[in-house]
Amino acid sequence: MQGFDEHAIFKTKKEVTVIKFVNGKVSTIQRLDNEVSYFLLKKGNKYIIMEGKELDPNFANVIDVMEEPMLSPKISENTGEYKFVKLDDKIEKIRENPEDVISLVLNSRYPISGIVNITRSTISLSTSKGFSGSDVRNSIDGYFRAFNGEFTGQWAFASSSYSESTIKESVNIACELASITKKAKVDDGVYNVVLSPLVFGNLMNYLAHMSSGLSIMMGNSIFSRYKPEDRIASEKFTFSDVPKTDMPNAVEFDMEATFTKNKKIIDHGVFKTPLLNNEVAEAMNLKSTGNAGWINPIPWTLEVDEGDVGKDSLLSGNVIFFNNNWYTRFQNYVEGNFSTVGRDAVIVYKNGNVEGVAGRLRIADSLINIIRNIEEISKERYLVKWWDSRIPVLSPYVLVRDVKITRA
Repeated sequence: MQGFDEHAIFKTKKEVTVIKFVNGKVSTIQRLDNEVSYFLLKKGNKYIIMEGKELDPNFANVIDVMEEPMLSPKISENTGEYKFVKLDDKIEKIRENPEDVISLVLNSRYPISGIVNITRSTISLSTSKGFSGSDVRNSIDGYFRAFNGEFTGQWAFASSSYSESTIKESVNIACELASITKKAKVDDGVYNVVLSPLVFGNLMNYLAHMSSGLSIMMGNSIFSRYKPEDRIASEKFTFSDVPKTDMPNAVEFDMEATFTKNKKIIDHGVFKTPLLNNEVAEAMNLKSTGNAGWINPIPWTLEVDEGDVGKDSLLSGNVIFFNNNWYTRFQNYVEGNFSTVGRDAVIVYKNGNVEGVAGRLRIADSLINIIRNIEEISKERYLVKWWDSRIPVLSPYVLVRDVKITRA
């Protein structure tokens, strides 16, 4: 492009059928098509990133008066044409006609509110180095909240293949949780808690963003105090970014034309690697992990390794089970101090028996304490994605000891 030394054009296209449920009825079905182009323009180390359908030629004059940046995106040397297509035929059919999905959700014990998204996603990247790539996939995800008077339950799912049993199971779990109508009182204190895949997935979204090399360099992460090979968590805890698996949000190449790979961020409690693009990797004297983001490395899709025990074993003692959460807020990113409020069935167990639903309780602790105090992890895992956990996470149930709890 005239006036620039290098350029890259990254395009995303999403074709989505959205089904919204309110109080056991379909409130609306939307068909949304959204296509966006992002342009990276470089002259020396100076750069401009813009979004739009076409370039404004005046940017060539603007870049000359810009100051030299501390970091500058670095396009990989990969060249040639690369195409990847992975489409599930059943997902394509229900994206056009979602009646089967609607029937599954409405055939529930309690009225359901929630959303199902059926998505076909296309990304493409072309660079001045000669790379031209495209990645086409589809997926289905959703979350359901069941209402039984004042008592509620919620569950979520995500998948790159269509399965009636997955949707049925999600609806049934939400309804099962809503069916618990006893009440229990909990005072402020320190408790052993079991975090569901929804809650742990929410926290893992934050942990993944903290593992960005840029977040670490800026001192905006619990990883800022550590270096690779430091032990920072329970040895039972392994946490990975897995873009090469068959899961929603997986991708073959990043925004700098580096091919992606699976990598363990934390392996049995040991910090292994931050997420890196070319420029941040160079600043940290490391190699890209295939997670560009121009400037800021980004996670793709996440996985927590399974444990050795069943979910019921985690609930067999005196614990508080957090099934869902919202209002997660961090007071200090370096220390990892945060609070989050439980909702949709915070259940108190005594000697393995349900004492009742505790209502709104707040976890007020630190993320580093959560991952250090992991006692056990379940064999069962669920791939979840929902409005407060936008990056898909394959997560187990997790028993964490000595967690600070307050009444919300």
